[in-house]
Amino acid sequence: DLIRSVDLLVAMPEVDPSRIGCAGLSLGGEMAMWLGAMDERIRAVASSGFLTRMDQMEEGHCPCWKFEGLRGLADWADIYSLIAPRALMCQNGLQEPATDFTVPLAREAMEEIKLIYKDLGAEDRVSLAVHEGAHVIDLPTLIAFFEKYLKI
Repeated sequence: DLIRSVDLLVAMPEVDPSRIGCAGLSLGGEMAMWLGAMDERIRAVASSGFLTRMDQMEEGHCPCWKFEGLRGLADWADIYSLIAPRALMCQNGLQEPATDFTVPLAREAMEEIKLIYKDLGAEDRVSLAVHEGAHVIDLPTLIAFFEKYLKI
């Protein structure tokens, strides 16, 4: 569905296909990750409230994220790395509950993602924006990210 939405966007004469980005929070952050990983037309991805480890999501989270065999092959950092070398910003809040998308786990995962970006010479195009909130989007940082990478 997300890829079909991009198909629709690029078919519209008022849309510049070289400046398409996506953003989401929580499950939307997961969807932004998947779309960015699978569709190279997405030039900038902002995923808020989702960067973590799969182990953290085993208890108390919707099992909708589980695909047969996925955990044996990858963790979220591996999927996010497929976005490289295109722009990626993840956001996680310092007030996230300990059972959710905590900043320490996000930092661990981001270090793995940064390795791929560094190998591709694009380490300046990936970041983790830590904010004071909980499970929310930090809107000023999100807007600045898209202004920078999509030249809005």
